[in-house]
Parts: sequence; C-alpha cells; structure tokens
Amino acid sequence: MLDLKKTIEDMQKIAKTTNSALTAMPTAGAQSTYFWKAQDTFLSEFEEFSSAWFKRRHTATRTAIETSKRLSEEAMGNPTAAMGILADWQKHSMERLAEDTKDCMAMMTRCAAAAVTNEVEAVEETVEGAKRATKAAKSMPV
Repeated sequence: MLDLKKTIEDMQKIAKTTNSALTAMPTAGAQSTYFWKAQDTFLSEFEEFSSAWFKRRHTATRTAIETSKRLSEEAMGNPTAAMGILADWQKHSMERLAEDTKDCMAMMTRCAAAAVTNEVEAVEETVEGAKRATKAAKSMPV
C-alpha cells in the first residue's frame, strides 16, 4: 500500500537536493566548460601525434620491404653485406622510435599544460561565480 506521508517526505528530500544542486550550478558551468575545452585540446594533440606515428609506421613497413628485397638480391651468401643492410635499416628504425618518443613527450607536455591552464582558469571563474552567487543570495531586495 502507498505510504503517502513517506512519498511526500521523499519528494521534499529530492526538492532540497535539487535546490542545492541548482544553487551550485553557477560554479559548475565554468568547470564543465573548461573540462570540455581540455578534452578538445587532448583530442587534437592525440590526432596530431597519431598521424605522425602512423606515417613513421608506414615508412618502417616500406623500408622493411626494401630491406628484404636488398637482402635477397645483394646479400645472399654474403654475411657482411647482410649485416650492413640490416644495420642501416635498424639505424633508421631507431631514429623513428626516438622521434616517436620525442613527439609523445611533447604531446604529453602540451596536454598537461592545457589541463593545468584550463583548471586554473576554471577555478578562477568558479570563485568569481561563487562570489556573485553568494553576494546575490545575501543581498536584500529594495
């Protein structure tokens, strides 16, 4: 059976909770906006990094194919030539890996900077919003 008194009490609790949440809304807006700005920055950074990474992987694949051809054409029965061909390919592979690492560190640094900058700006805006909200709540109508 429906307990009307309990239902009304539950609805009052929900209203109080909603009121508290709505009171905090002026401060939440800045947090939300800056969160999504940071996300957009992260996605742009990841896209730029991954594009360069895939280009290097394609280069690695093409050079591996070329190296295989060179090994079969130039180094059959010649271990010295084979080692030279492989050493050259490995050198360029290591350069690509170093470039991956450099680009990744740069991307992570830019993302961290964006996160910190956005957070500082969000906190500053949140503080200003909270000041305005509490000032308006404390002011007396004329």
